[in-house]
Amino acid sequence: MLDKLHNTSPYYFLTFWTILLKGNLRERRREKILVNIIMGFIVPWIFGFILYKKEPIIVLLIAPIGMTVAFILNDWGSNYFWQFKPTFRDLSLSALPLNIGFYPVLSSFLIYFKIKKKTNTIILLLCFTLFTTGFEGIGLVLGKVEYFNGWNILRTFVSYLIAYFIIYGYYRSLVRHHILKN
Repeated sequence: MLDKLHNTSPYYFLTFWTILLKGNLRERRREKILVNIIMGFIVPWIFGFILYKKEPIIVLLIAPIGMTVAFILNDWGSNYFWQFKPTFRDLSLSALPLNIGFYPVLSSFLIYFKIKKKTNTIILLLCFTLFTTGFEGIGLVLGKVEYFNGWNILRTFVSYLIAYFIIYGYYRSLVRHHILKN
């Protein structure tokens, strides 16, 4: 049954915790994934909950699209261009803490700064793209990310820029339909 759950995306989180709790991972590998959980999920959501207290509508509307974009890009990329460490049989499982933590929280902050700080859109998108690329660059140096098939940090920058443009486009759609204010 767990093998069937393992291959369906809504149950990644359940599978992830099941692996950790059952002790199926070597101790060293468990420590490495705990770093991913702490830095990719817990720490970002501390900031995410602070933002939620200030602007709950932004987090409620933007975090899900940030998560969706992250899952799509990381599932695609994990198969062809990069891999987060530690690796599992299901390659995208390593990115799960980032997909449900770091990326949706950053997406929410992007739109928060756009709405509340009236920042130039291009500068804002470039700053968030540079920050996220820098964060991944640190992961690359520390061995938490591995590139292959010609992937490099410049392509990473472009992929994050595309992701943030998608999120910004979604925000513009919400404004057009009078769900969020400009």
